[in-house]
Parts: sequence; C-alpha cells; structure tokens
Amino acid sequence: MVSDHAISQIEIRDLTARFTDAVNRRAPKELADLFTDDGEWHVPGVPVASGREAISAVLHSLLKNFARLVQLTHSGHIDVAGDTATATWYITENAEDADGNAFAFTGVYTDHLVRTESGWRFASRSFDFLHRTRPGSPARWYPHPRAEAS
Repeated sequence: MVSDHAISQIEIRDLTARFTDAVNRRAPKELADLFTDDGEWHVPGVPVASGREAISAVLHSLLKNFARLVQLTHSGHIDVAGDTATATWYITENAEDADGNAFAFTGVYTDHLVRTESGWRFASRSFDFLHRTRPGSPARWYPHPRAEAS
C-alpha cells in the first residue's frame, strides 16, 4: 500500500513538471491554473503576480522577450505536512531573443503548496537566479538565497 505522503510527493512532482511543460509550450493559462486562486508568482525584476489572471499575464509578457525558450527542471525536494508542503527545485533555461541573442541561466524555485479539491497547487512560487550569462559576455553569479554564510 502506498502512503499518503508518497502519493503527495508524486502529485507535487507532477505539478512541478506541468509548470515546466506549460512554460515550454508557451501556455500561460495552463501555467496559471497550477496555482491557487490567490496564488503568487515571484520573478526577479517583475512585480509579484497575485492571482491566476496576473500570473498568466506575467508569463505572456515574459515570453514576448524570447523567440525560443527551453526550461528544464532538475533535482528538488519536497517536505509535506498534511495539506501543505514546501519544495525546492533547481532549473535551467536557455533562450534566444528575436535578434538571435542567446541567454542561459540557472536558478532555484522555492515553493509553498496546498492541497485543494482539485489536487496540489502552488500557493506561492519564488524564483531566484543562481547564475546567468549570454554567450560572449561574462557570466554573473548569485549567492543561493538560503546559503549559509561562509
């Protein structure tokens, strides 16, 4: 028998994969539907998007900057506590603007999730850069938002 905890882990991993899929397919409404009605999406340099309509609009606006974009979700971990959870995921994106300029970055998502009648949804999703670069330009590195002081 599979535990509720294990089922929650699988469902949250699927939710996260659907987020990446919606970005790659340029599907803002599908991405927004992965959030709670009052969910928030935090992206550096962009005002916080609160609510599904605003989240959809932010993705639509961000995608206008790129003729091509591929997002990949890498390792992550999930901590489930009843009907809430937190998760951390590492991602990379490679993109190209309309002029053919390439962009690449690595970052981390910090998620707060809730179980709803429709399944697990993002209550908030916050992105932080860890690294970004453009070919032919110097790379810019960022500290992990929760790194221990060295």
